[in-house]
Amino acid sequence: MDMDLFARVRERLRDGTLWPLTNDHVMGGPGTNEPCAVCDQAITAGETEYEVAGPVMIAHVHVACYHAWSGESRRSA
Repeated sequence: MDMDLFARVRERLRDGTLWPLTNDHVMGGPGTNEPCAVCDQAITAGETEYEVAGPVMIAHVHVACYHAWSGESRRSA
């Protein structure tokens, strides 16, 4: 996994763009061309998109980006 993803997640957790994940509840499906909340790249129809419900918004993320976010959330808990 790209180590830059972990650094990006840490930065976004610090600045409040992302929130610490407290459970593993996500909705998955085909990409909808939404930008990923972690890496900012579009999640294309050929990729799986996770929707993560947060306190004030729903974040759209790639599977690998979600795993980096989840890992950093566990590490910082």
